[in-house]
Amino acid sequence: MTTANKKPRITGMTLAVTEMEKMIEFYSEIFQLNFEKTEMYGATLYNTQINDVAILFCPAEIAENTAKQNRHQLEFEVQDLKKILSVVKKHHGSTMGNPTENDGIIQVGINDPDNNSIVLKQIMN
Repeated sequence: MTTANKKPRITGMTLAVTEMEKMIEFYSEIFQLNFEKTEMYGATLYNTQINDVAILFCPAEIAENTAKQNRHQLEFEVQDLKKILSVVKKHHGSTMGNPTENDGIIQVGINDPDNNSIVLKQIMN
């Protein structure tokens, strides 16, 4: 494939965050992510990596984002949906209904501490 035919790939994503401490706890515990502090723009930001994608948590006021929910919607493929759901509320999140199964995929929605919806999917073998 020539360079001209290649589609762009996402290499980074910035998430505007209101409840920073709760969001760091939630994503660290639920998705086993490790965050590093970064000082930028006179504020503390946090970065991590999900596969090849660099993720930056930026305070919403720095990003000038005034949305109250769903600044983004992520989808994660997970290995143990039941295990994740058992700790979502403990880490300031919530569930959106019960898991459903379709074509060998179990999925359910959850909300993070900033009330952004996330779709969790587990592929059944």
